[in-house]
Amino acid sequence: MKFQIPLAPGAVTQFLLRVVSSLVVLSSLSLITLHFFPDAKLAGFFTKAFNLDVEKNIPTLYSCLALLFSSLLLGVIAYAKNLDSDHYKNHWKILSFIFLFLSLDEAGSLHEKLIDPMRGLLNATGVFYFTWIVPIGFLVAIFLFSYSKFVLHLPVSTKKLFVAATALYIGGAIGVEMLGGYVSSTTGQENVSYVIVTTLEEFLEMLGIVVFIHALISYIKTYLGGVSWNIYIPGKNTQVTEHQNIGLPAMSEPANTRSR
Repeated sequence: MKFQIPLAPGAVTQFLLRVVSSLVVLSSLSLITLHFFPDAKLAGFFTKAFNLDVEKNIPTLYSCLALLFSSLLLGVIAYAKNLDSDHYKNHWKILSFIFLFLSLDEAGSLHEKLIDPMRGLLNATGVFYFTWIVPIGFLVAIFLFSYSKFVLHLPVSTKKLFVAATALYIGGAIGVEMLGGYVSSTTGQENVSYVIVTTLEEFLEMLGIVVFIHALISYIKTYLGGVSWNIYIPGKNTQVTEHQNIGLPAMSEPANTRSR
């Protein structure tokens, strides 16, 4: 018996949005519980497990997996583009490696290791209090400039989703992080303002990745034939138990049409 499970953009996006919403709600509830009922049983454990601003917990695991999933989808596209000798095949490959690094960075908080040495070097306060944004922001600016032609060549719908995802993710990771740095350097981190800012930051980052994943799956479905998994339930004469099928014929997407 064979079951085919396609990756439908709408279904995947709805699932991810439910997960993100649940994580935001659980994080908020954990912080409220810790603030108003600090002596409650398991309050500290609940906060460590679900606080969006804490590393190596359930939200971190989700973010790592979401970024890794993005890297895999980009790898699938890069594979198809390589078969087709597409002009932008290397751009897709580089994007796949970037998101793999972002997944590893999320797991190990690698960028935060820049804070102390950069803070000593720049003596930064205010919006640059979390000083990792200085070198990373510079690299992001170079990346955005170098990928401008790549984004412009994409189909209109994909291009809009890529721009929206980038705005949400970078707006949260750098923009709101700068606001969090200002709050942290002026009033500290043990206050409601800082909690609201960090929650907003993480929410925008996760939402940006959801939009990006939606864009990638939609692109694969529309222009590359789609992705599906075929699951086989073994019978008496069946030796194969599971098979993964990626339907990705090498083909070029239609020419980009600009809205007038």
